[in-house]
Amino acid sequence: MFIKDTCFDSKKIDDHYIIDAYIPEEHNLKISGEGLQLANRNELRHPVGVVAARSLRYFSTNGEDFNIFRIRDMVVWRLRHIYNSFNWWNAYVVNAEGERKYMPMLYIGEKFGTVTGNVDEADIVPSAFENDRCIVKEGCMGGAIFAIGYSERGGLFNSPDMYGAKTIVGDKHKGAGVCVIHGITKNLRLMAEHTLKAKGSEISPQNIHKEIKEMKIVILDRPRHEKLIKTVKELGAQLILVKDDDLTPTLATIRNEVDLITGVGGIPEAILSAIIVEELGGEMSLRILPADVAQNEKLLGKLNNWELFKKNEIDILKNFKIVKPGSEKKGEIPWNTIWTSDALSCGKAPVFTAGIIKKTPWIKFSDGKEVPGVKLDPETGKVTVYVVRIANNNLEIIPVIYTTAISECIKRCNEMEESRERIDGNLLIQLGESYAEFGMFQKAKECIQKARIFKNSNKDFIQQCDSLYEYIEGLDDLTNKPIQTPEALIEHFKKVCHLGRKDDIWLKSKIMIKRFFEYIGDKYYHDRQYDAALECYSKALHYSPQLNLYRKVNSIQMKDILEEYFNLTDKIYRENHYKESGDLEKYKLGIALKVFYQNEGHLKSSCRQPWLIFFRRTVLHGKRPSYKLVILIRLLRLYKKLNTAGDDEISFFLKKEFKMTGDEIDHILRYKGEHKRFHSVGELYRVNGLSLEGLSKLLLPQVTVESQNELEDADIPLSISLVEVMEKRYKNMLEELKEGHRKEAQEHSYAMAEAYHYVGLALYDVGDDEGVKIYYEKALVKFQEIIEKFEGITPVHAQYRIGNLYEELALLYDKDLEDYNKKAIDAYTRIIDEQQSSKLFGSIRELVSVRIKQASERVECLKRKLIPVMCNAS
Repeated sequence: MFIKDTCFDSKKIDDHYIIDAYIPEEHNLKISGEGLQLANRNELRHPVGVVAARSLRYFSTNGEDFNIFRIRDMVVWRLRHIYNSFNWWNAYVVNAEGERKYMPMLYIGEKFGTVTGNVDEADIVPSAFENDRCIVKEGCMGGAIFAIGYSERGGLFNSPDMYGAKTIVGDKHKGAGVCVIHGITKNLRLMAEHTLKAKGSEISPQNIHKEIKEMKIVILDRPRHEKLIKTVKELGAQLILVKDDDLTPTLATIRNEVDLITGVGGIPEAILSAIIVEELGGEMSLRILPADVAQNEKLLGKLNNWELFKKNEIDILKNFKIVKPGSEKKGEIPWNTIWTSDALSCGKAPVFTAGIIKKTPWIKFSDGKEVPGVKLDPETGKVTVYVVRIANNNLEIIPVIYTTAISECIKRCNEMEESRERIDGNLLIQLGESYAEFGMFQKAKECIQKARIFKNSNKDFIQQCDSLYEYIEGLDDLTNKPIQTPEALIEHFKKVCHLGRKDDIWLKSKIMIKRFFEYIGDKYYHDRQYDAALECYSKALHYSPQLNLYRKVNSIQMKDILEEYFNLTDKIYRENHYKESGDLEKYKLGIALKVFYQNEGHLKSSCRQPWLIFFRRTVLHGKRPSYKLVILIRLLRLYKKLNTAGDDEISFFLKKEFKMTGDEIDHILRYKGEHKRFHSVGELYRVNGLSLEGLSKLLLPQVTVESQNELEDADIPLSISLVEVMEKRYKNMLEELKEGHRKEAQEHSYAMAEAYHYVGLALYDVGDDEGVKIYYEKALVKFQEIIEKFEGITPVHAQYRIGNLYEELALLYDKDLEDYNKKAIDAYTRIIDEQQSSKLFGSIRELVSVRIKQASERVECLKRKLIPVMCNAS
């Protein structure tokens, strides 16, 4: 008996193609009282259920990996929408698969759900797909799932996406002493002895050997496990090699169908395994490994090598309070810790969920039958997904049925036929689009063809049909046709763009082409074919200029000098036994300057400010976004002042703002007199007599960070994609405001405005002027919204930031300098003028005296700048 799941709302998760969800009545979970009660929420079935249902569109018979890239991108997009629609939690991603493999991912530290209010907090660990090759290759062994784990806040292991060595056994071998730091021979012997003791049999070499021969050992088939695999074979155990099944075999250990899972795998998968072990039985151990060691069979074989973390790995681990053994302070853990399942999953009532995409031998019903994969009934438009849920020491596998837009369109078509009405062409288009969303491309094309031949169809309607048909034909090619050349993948999407109809399908086609070229570029990059990768990234930028693409271009163009910088800094850290020192930032700056300017003549960079891009990627690597912003804006002002001001003004500016000595200022002025201008602030490196101490005062000045940016506590890489994530979160929040679920969070709006600002400034350095103005305008609009919507001090800060942004635009674009400075003066005047500020902000002038003084100083400064400009104009 299926009932409608009332907690599922397709509108809130922004999915127009999945309408309702139905679950077996006996599995309808009930929330009682207050608190998260994660184990009692139907909602947590749907992130994996919807992902499985939506994966049908990507099922491929041609084995093309581009579909894996697409499906992972879809997952990230869907999960963000679903998690942000939950108004009963604040949830944090504490671990996630993606960083190791440079895949689309939910970022570790990313926050979802309610922004303000007294709600409970949760941890999330998404593991992307297991065995995703099954999705794009029909004959691939094994099956595919999508899994996610949850617990109350602090209940799941918070660490970066790294590799770890692990062992997992079931209850049969619990207490045997199996441990990740033991060799495989010792572990199998301990397991055999434990079994013999339980049987009451003699522990002899012969009996131990006999027991080992009965054991089934699961190991990932990777070059790094070559010696491990060889040893298992020599010991006579039954070896089960798996391609990508790093998680699901854990369920087989619980059923005692597998005796041991061992080897190196991802930590996110290990955390999900830990939930299974803690809830259903067994034992587990894990130790984090350096990336180079984890992937190199020769290094992996020696325990001493497990300590060889590189400096960048040490920095990342330190953010998670995992530190070098012997250096730990209160609340920190040494990286040589052996984590057990109860440490990886220590929260009360954790929940494991998984959607079965294609059936896997590791997941079975209680009668031993394998669980079917996701399936669409084309006649009814219903999708059935089997969802695994482990909670409260119990495993359940239930079908969830999703009705789709196909169902709605078929119902309307049937009603029209019964009443002998003529089926509308637009309805056929909707049905065609709906079929395409779930991989029924042939049926989709049939619907579009029927719609096109309707009598009296106008030219615009026919063009719409042609555009949509080409788009669906492209999707069909992606999944069902053997690909002879990579360009064949995007031929139809290019045709859509050439048709010139700028609608949703045109935009989707442009994005598809961008994704394709980016994907091909990534493949070339990983194969070290850098020129080919650059060509692909350039083509992708033509269709969709994005900061992450520019970053990839910069990574290739600066690859050698970036590598040289990090090798040199790593060497210094090793010599100092990885101890931090007060002079460290200064040394890093010195190395960066030396590396950049010694290689400047060979550097072929496409960006406007190569030094600043290099500076961001090296000296400012790992710094907070707001700190980067303050530093980069100070450097922008310094650059403009050095090139536009007279000697006296420069002297005053350097002394006041950077605490430079008279001798240091003389050296700088002498260099300017000889060379006329500075091409970059980094060129200060060439000033004779200017020490590293002096360079540090200029390029790494002491700054005060004024930030209301919620990202400051999240350690999230800031990029255009993240800005879009924040924007979507904001839209979800507005929807909830309409329904009265919560109050709007001003800090969220402020964070989004600063994110737009950061992206705009980054786009200036790479040379994308159109992008700069778009994102600065978005920041200005967002700050204006804050002024209009909120009360208190925050709107005053927002008004001041508007003035700051106009000043920055004046610095960036000399052509519009006068206009931008006048707008800045107007923005500051709204704070200074009592009548205007009272109207905008209410009676809070006594609380913002500092801002009023700062705004007054800025106005005086800007007016002095404008006087000579106005005189010249007259």
